[in-house]
Amino acid sequence: MLDILIYPVSGVMKLWHLLLHNVVGLDDSLAWFVSLFGLVITIRAIIAPFTWQMLKSGRAAAHVRPHRAAIRKEFEGKFDEASIREMQKRQSELNKEHGINPIAGCMPGLIQMPFILGLYWALLRMARPEGGLENPIINSIGFLSPEEVQSFLEGRINNVPLPAYVSMPTEQLEYLGTTQAEVLSFVLPLFIAAAIITAINMAMSMYRAFQTNDYASSVSNGMIKFMLVLSILAPIFPLSLGLTGPFPTAIALYWVSNNLWTLFQTIIMMIILERKYPLSEEFKVHHLEQRDKYRAKQKEKRSFLWTRRKNRALMLLTPWKASSLHAENVELTSARTKKINEQKQAQKEISTKRRETQREMNRAAMERLKKRRAEVKAKKKGLIDASPHDPSPEEKEEN
Repeated sequence: MLDILIYPVSGVMKLWHLLLHNVVGLDDSLAWFVSLFGLVITIRAIIAPFTWQMLKSGRAAAHVRPHRAAIRKEFEGKFDEASIREMQKRQSELNKEHGINPIAGCMPGLIQMPFILGLYWALLRMARPEGGLENPIINSIGFLSPEEVQSFLEGRINNVPLPAYVSMPTEQLEYLGTTQAEVLSFVLPLFIAAAIITAINMAMSMYRAFQTNDYASSVSNGMIKFMLVLSILAPIFPLSLGLTGPFPTAIALYWVSNNLWTLFQTIIMMIILERKYPLSEEFKVHHLEQRDKYRAKQKEKRSFLWTRRKNRALMLLTPWKASSLHAENVELTSARTKKINEQKQAQKEISTKRRETQREMNRAAMERLKKRRAEVKAKKKGLIDASPHDPSPEEKEEN
């Protein structure tokens, strides 16, 4: 499966290597080194328009959020067919008016992921050829010929082989003419730089997320919490995998260059976005209202949990009040649970009725479609029956 992904990556690397080595005249090792940056430039240049469209679409979605909330509030509690059709029509018109494309946010990741997987698999196969580095059996990898794969294996940057990695066995490092200390001294600053740049990129992503987060959506709030955890773990990822896993020097170089590109591209696009499509005052007011409601709800939840924990602690310190404190906890929990269940039940009833109405609408649409197809089929059959080759009933009667 991953072999298919190797071909576009190997093709781009081969073109850059041929250009840099045969046309520009760079040294073979340096040409392979620079071709990694050329690969980053090529991939990110392809993705850049989709990334910009994603940011632009996200900003447009933020601008229409107050209008979308007003539509939902207007049709809140309504589940008849006319109301559903009108709500869908107005939401569709809103998306069309502001040029919102829900698929735009997925495109950069969908395009970039095959290239990342293909690059990792191609470099890993070049760094770990069949038969091992001591007795390698050099085969073609994607569009790269055996001679080009051998040239890559012999490539060095700062006297460190491109296929070498920190956790590589000692005998393989000796075969490549290097040591673990030399490899570590070269790649450790790269992985540290990758971790730092990753942390900066995550911080910028968090800033964008908080700037336009939809506090009325539980999914959006959950994504914010997930991103907070990810922002802590993501910088550790390059260090841990780079120092313990089979990550060649070439991967470290690609990692740093790709993160640098992401950083500068994000800064430039955010500046352009803020100047061309600044957040409207209407959105800012709506965003603050939703944020205050969310914080008030979270404060109420924390107060409930704190009261319950405090009562549990007092039950240990004042055993003679344990029964009354326990009864208070039970009462608080029951009241809160009842309130939440009532809200969920009301929402569930409306959602269920809307789904039933939507199913009926879909059935009616399918029936209309079947009827139309039957009419078209009957019309075609009537035309065939009335063709000159077959006499009509009137002609038969005359004859």
